Amino acid sequence: MAALRQAGHLTVAGAAKRFGAATVLDDLSIAVAKGEFVSLLGPSGCGKTTLLRCIAGLLRPDSGRITVAGRDITTLPAHKRNVGVVFQNYALFPHLTVAENIGFGLRAQGIRPAEAAPRIAEALALVRMSEHAGKPVTALSGGQQQRVAVARALVVRPSLLLLDEPFSALDRKLRETMQVELKHLLREVGITAIFVTHDQEEALVVSDRIAVMNAGRIEQLADPATLYGRPASLYVLDFVGQSTRLAGRVSAGGGGLVSVETALGPVRAPGAFAPGSRVVVAVRPEAVTPGAASPAEGLNRIEARVREVSFLGSRTQLHLDLPEEGEDRGVVELARLPEGIGPGSPVTLSFREEDTMLFPAA
Repeated sequence: MAALRQAGHLTVAGAAKRFGAATVLDDLSIAVAKGEFVSLLGPSGCGKTTLLRCIAGLLRPDSGRITVAGRDITTLPAHKRNVGVVFQNYALFPHLTVAENIGFGLRAQGIRPAEAAPRIAEALALVRMSEHAGKPVTALSGGQQQRVAVARALVVRPSLLLLDEPFSALDRKLRETMQVELKHLLREVGITAIFVTHDQEEALVVSDRIAVMNAGRIEQLADPATLYGRPASLYVLDFVGQSTRLAGRVSAGGGGLVSVETALGPVRAPGAFAPGSRVVVAVRPEAVTPGAASPAEGLNRIEARVREVSFLGSRTQLHLDLPEEGEDRGVVELARLPEGIGPGSPVTLSFREEDTMLFPAA
């Protein structure tokens, strides 16, 4: 634990939090480097917002330690932590102008107006809102209000920025634009940030690393490519992205590969499971190619039937009709739907052994 506390700009070591009989944080530890953007990703009730509130000082953990830049802030009140927070509803003051909202934290710190004015101007320029300085925040769009909330958090020059689902109130197109803008802005400022979201695509876009949370613990902490390409568990596989997955039983193994008998035929995947083990094999949609590819070394082939076709604009998803219940599910993603494929069509699917993932059955 001592090594963990020294490893990052922000460290949470052994944090636990209970509400009555419910354990919301369960001996959770994480270290975040200076300038890093880390997302806490997970479903409602997994503990991500509770962790954010403990870091912000809005809740106190029952046990564990929280440090920022080597300073123990576990028991410090929120206003003494030098931590900026952007809330889900922005929490702007409707009776104040844009500039007054941004400068509110500086006034609370006792900074004189002459010193505050250039910092407010700098923050306005940073979020490209200089021309709106004198407007009431009620006259702004959702995206503009989000920028004001970020500027208000940054103007006090915090050691750490916390963002609690700040894009949830925006429409999809604006949300995607703001994700890219926020990532660019925080890189430009070089601030350490923790971002709470339940949206997997959002986390993949903005994050340097993602912590997937499950029942008060971190199931996996990794960069987006690793998290998507090599999930550590079935839980992470299911929560981050789509996949075709088939339950089966290991029939043989050796040389770093195992053979698995599934309802759609034999599949080979990297792994080390004993014969007879119940496992789940999985492959991401974009790694699957429809069509009768010739048998080849290192290539898996299965036969299936299309249950439904979903057109998603830039891509089309095929949902497969699988004979087994429970673990099995089938999704194939295509840039273009081949002619003759529709609901009820038989289809041959090919995917490389190296793209096939293997997990112990739940």
